[in-house]
Amino acid sequence: MRYGLNQCGFPVDEFEHTCAILAEIGYDGVEPNVERGGPLTTEQGRLEAAEIVEEHDLRVPAVSTISHWEYPLSSSDDELRRIGLTISRDMIDAAAMLDAEDVLIVPAVITDGATYDADYERAVEAVREIASYAAERDVRVSIENVQNNFLPSPDEFAAFLDDVEDADPIGAYFDVVNALRSGLPSRWLHVLDGRISKIHVKDWLTDAHCVTYPPQGDVNWERVLDAVDAIGYDGWITAEVPAYQSFPTRMPVDMLGTMQFLFEDGGDQQ
Repeated sequence: MRYGLNQCGFPVDEFEHTCAILAEIGYDGVEPNVERGGPLTTEQGRLEAAEIVEEHDLRVPAVSTISHWEYPLSSSDDELRRIGLTISRDMIDAAAMLDAEDVLIVPAVITDGATYDADYERAVEAVREIASYAAERDVRVSIENVQNNFLPSPDEFAAFLDDVEDADPIGAYFDVVNALRSGLPSRWLHVLDGRISKIHVKDWLTDAHCVTYPPQGDVNWERVLDAVDAIGYDGWITAEVPAYQSFPTRMPVDMLGTMQFLFEDGGDQQ
């Protein structure tokens, strides 16, 4: 396994400082987010980020974004959808410059009153367009299971992948907690066997309805680890958790130790 940290947990604002911290701790990679108008949307910003990553001997497993919530690829609003597609192309350009394997794509956001079938078709069309652009740059599109009122079961998720598979390369960016909130993570892992390109880890407190740090929540990690082992996944594990409010540089240390404990030791405390 290789271990990374998503930008939502970056302990400091400066990307270079964060990379220095992660490299010193022993992380393998860093997962930045692309925001509309942000530094990774410019050639100079991408070049500077690539130089920083190389300087600290890190890899970029994937490039993610939160902007697809504001600019959904499934939107009936042509302008919102156009912006979402532009952000996706910026992500792919950043991934190519950073030598990242994947871009994390949220294909749809379904709101109350939306026409699901129409949103589904727009999402399929958008993902196919994005995948074509990505293939030219040797980048894979990875669809994440998220809380977007879309593809709530692993079977529906797999069917969507079937509907866009002719636009290779496309995979699944599996999020353990998002699977918990709509079912059983272990079942998701088995259904998506052979299609998972990356895994996000965090934990979830059901009663409090909030994210927490593994294994402090309601995820049954023993079953998750058994499923990961059963499908033979041995790729990137990236923490998608917030920084600590106090002593934020301590969180990446704790999180790396936790990921190694879970995925290398299998939770064995002996």
